[in-house]
Amino acid sequence: MKTKNLIYLFAGLFTLLTVSCQKSEIPVDELSDEYTDVITVSAEGATEFITKSVVPTFEDTEELTANEIEFLFAVREEEKLARDVYAKFYEFYEARPFAIIGKAEENHIAAVERLFYFYSIEYPKVGEAGVFEDSERQAYYNELIEKGDSLLGAYKAAAYLEERDIADYKAVLNDITNPNIKMVIEHLYRGSINHFKAMLRQIDALGSSYENSFLTQEEYDSIIKSNFLNGKRYQIRGSENRTNNGNGFGLAKAAVNSNGECTKTANGNTPGNQQQAGKMGKGYRGGR
Repeated sequence: MKTKNLIYLFAGLFTLLTVSCQKSEIPVDELSDEYTDVITVSAEGATEFITKSVVPTFEDTEELTANEIEFLFAVREEEKLARDVYAKFYEFYEARPFAIIGKAEENHIAAVERLFYFYSIEYPKVGEAGVFEDSERQAYYNELIEKGDSLLGAYKAAAYLEERDIADYKAVLNDITNPNIKMVIEHLYRGSINHFKAMLRQIDALGSSYENSFLTQEEYDSIIKSNFLNGKRYQIRGSENRTNNGNGFGLAKAAVNSNGECTKTANGNTPGNQQQAGKMGKGYRGGR
């Protein structure tokens, strides 16, 4: 997907839809004097969320719009795609980097689902490995697996996947207004950089090189020269079980289906942007 198209799609997610959202009626949690990390980074670059620390750092905000919900579903599906790719390559070659980073991608899925939980959004379980409802996302997965016809090819395919994610996340970060979504996406972005660097190390160890496809040469060189990125520390605002409306899934305020279409919001059955339910969310990072 070209960057200009992604920016257009994401702008639709957060600026074109005008929906009346209700502020949570529960009082804002008193800020704790404690701070916590939200990700860990191993010496090999595997970047995982500390899932028990994610919800306690969230701010109380307005309920999510349909487009924000569809966007999050699309992000989860892309993290699933990454997990499935790494799992398949580990099945082929039993190389440790695929195992540890695949585990990290599983953890990224869980982090996105913490947002669904916090906002009391019903969502479908993660589907079968390597299978996607969206035809373009399915085609992308198949393409990456085909590229991995050797160990070197698999490392390059994984690097391609991570480079694309880096470019996509960077393109949308400045447009995200919800602080909780922004926090999760920012750390997914950092994770993609770390995983990209981990793949580049393996490619170099095999005596080969990688040609960048989505990043500028300046951006690529900057990543090559940098260390693995750690996360930010956040002030604790509540408990691990806290939700934005205090009800969790007992009284779901919103829902998204397996096609990535928001079927219910806090404002009623509000479809995605410009009556195109699912189009904007699925358009983000690899789908239409």
